[in-house]
Amino acid sequence: MKLNIKYILALALILLTGCGQSQQFMAVPPDARKEDVPRQSIQLKAERFKFTPDVIRVKAGTLVRLEITSVEGTHGFQLGAFGIDERLDENQTKIIEFYASKQGEYGFRCSHFCGIGHMGMTGKVIVE
Repeated sequence: MKLNIKYILALALILLTGCGQSQQFMAVPPDARKEDVPRQSIQLKAERFKFTPDVIRVKAGTLVRLEITSVEGTHGFQLGAFGIDERLDENQTKIIEFYASKQGEYGFRCSHFCGIGHMGMTGKVIVE
């Protein structure tokens, strides 16, 4: 069976970019009064091929500050529901803030192709 190179490239592009979650919230709404809401800081590690921790629990109404360090290679952090997509360079820490206004489960994933286990590099934020 002969495969068309255009179809192979299109499929590869879809697999590499993954299916993103559409934005539902602004990461930090402009009218949010940061000084008046509870805050929670969470440290994450991005490594081959996982986030640690891969489940984050926060209370609704909290300003969440993620401190993400990539310890093995370059990765990405996409929290689509909040419109967040950041590159994580190796041995650097990125600070990402978002306001967890509504209860629910929101998936995150690596958004920078990092190797064979890339598609399994996922996690979730649980807003209680």
